[in-house]
Amino acid sequence: MPVDPRRSAPSAAQREQPQPVGPLASVAARARRRALRAGDPEVDTGHLLHALLESDDSVLGVAAPMPVQATRLMGYLVQRSIGFGRLWRLGEGAADRDSERSAGLAWSAPAAEALDGAVRRASGTVLDLLAELAALPDSRAAEILRGAAIDPAAVVQRCRAQAAAERTAW
Repeated sequence: MPVDPRRSAPSAAQREQPQPVGPLASVAARARRRALRAGDPEVDTGHLLHALLESDDSVLGVAAPMPVQATRLMGYLVQRSIGFGRLWRLGEGAADRDSERSAGLAWSAPAAEALDGAVRRASGTVLDLLAELAALPDSRAAEILRGAAIDPAAVVQRCRAQAAAERTAW
């Protein structure tokens, strides 16, 4: 079928929302609400990380196993959610505000990639999403983790180890 030159690739505001199920659907909905409440132009990996940490207590223990890390991480997210992170809007391909209003809230490419990656895994768990978020080195989620003195690569390793332990426990 020939390609219509008048049709271009979808803009950031036209990207479709990933289609998670189960606990991941709840996390995605929370992230979307968080972005809407903040007036952000799109759902980014920071919104996903924040929603993920809110949705499952065990995720915080895997992401930040030391109390000082957990405190820093949650403090950082609280600051971001009350407005100290407004400059974050300029990253991860922030959608154009006018097209955003007309087309609905978009997902940043890294956020959609992380959520899709977790959905495609056989287990599709919250730890899969945490690992996907931490594995994106230039994402806001990874930057947030580093800001709390947490190594994103170590988070990925802990997620994989936890998943393996859960599989062998069956």
